[in-house]
Amino acid sequence: NQILTYLEPTAKQRMNQSDIVSMAKNATSGKLDMASLFRALSNSLDNALSPFLYKRSDMPEDYKELVNESPKIKFTCECIRSVKEYHEGLRKNEDLPEVLRNVSGQVIYMNRGKQFFQMIKTYLEQEVGYKTGVTYGGTRFDEVEIITSEISETRKENVKDAFLNGAVKIIIGTSTIREGIDLQKRGTVLYNLYPDWNPT
Repeated sequence: NQILTYLEPTAKQRMNQSDIVSMAKNATSGKLDMASLFRALSNSLDNALSPFLYKRSDMPEDYKELVNESPKIKFTCECIRSVKEYHEGLRKNEDLPEVLRNVSGQVIYMNRGKQFFQMIKTYLEQEVGYKTGVTYGGTRFDEVEIITSEISETRKENVKDAFLNGAVKIIIGTSTIREGIDLQKRGTVLYNLYPDWNPT
């Protein structure tokens, strides 16, 4: 069964989308301006993820504003909460295997908006209850970790190992997580918040 969920855009997103539609109409009236049309399509994808990606000068005041003004991100955080609560409920059942009683690994894939990853991480820690400062293999981790091209290969491997062993519960990452990182042993949910789009 497939479930379709419609996420109502926020007022900021509707206002942004109106600007984007005007940009697209201008690009197609008269001589076709493909560069402007593709820019409008890209802006529309950004706006669908978060209005703060479209209006780069309009930054959220804090992690709560980012999440609450970005329905895709908010929905994802609430799905993560429901998976966490489900597994915490199973933890009470001693008859189940330990692997089912442990909170499963979840991955958030966003190839845009990495400047907001820390805010999403903070939301998951402060509002959903993921822990900071857990130790695995003598190394300190948080239950929510970020993987981008800026971290070292060693750190990336350490985060992956901690995830596969259940110490790290959530990975937020860019396309870097697609390159040679097998998270299937522990990962049960992948949230693709920014599907790649290729016009060819």
